[in-house]
Formats: sequence, structure tokens, C-alpha cells
Amino acid sequence: MDHTTHPAKHTDTRSPEKTATHVWGTFLKKARRSRGMSQRALARELGVSQARIAQIENGASTPQIDTMAAYITALGGELTLRADFPDHATQTTWPQPQATES
Repeated sequence: MDHTTHPAKHTDTRSPEKTATHVWGTFLKKARRSRGMSQRALARELGVSQARIAQIENGASTPQIDTMAAYITALGGELTLRADFPDHATQTTWPQPQATES
């Protein structure tokens, strides 16, 4: 079936990864802007090009977890990931909490 002649039957062909990439990019852009930081200043802080920041924020590139953590840290935040499973047998948080010395 030709989707161009039947727009009502057109389905969203974006992959879940691309959708998540755009959601993260929008989130990161809002976080940066709300702190009054330019793409150029953030790029200098992270040691990357301004074009790389634009790619991430526009959803053209999926950043690695360590890149997202550095991005958020540069804005004064902290990225924490948590994995929970229905059986509760396996749970983990990244980064692991630091042990405190007594």
C-alpha cells in the first residue's frame, strides 16, 4: 500500500531509540538553557565541539551514558541510573554510592 496516497493509514516509522534520543535531546537542551549556558560554553566545558552539543540536543546523535553524565554534571546536576526487575532479585544503581570512611 502506498502511504503517500493513504495518509490516514500511515504509521509512525520512527524507532523507539530515535524517539528516546529526541526526548533526551529536548531534556538536555531545556536543562542547559534554564541555566543560562550557551552550547558553545558547554562544549568548551566538555571539551567537544559546539556542533556535537547541537547534534545531541537536536536528537541527531545518541549520547553514551558517560557523555550524558558529563553533560548533566557540567550543568550542576547528577545523572543516576537505576535498574529494577520484577523479581527484585537484581537491582543496581549507577554510579554506585561512594562508601564513607568512618
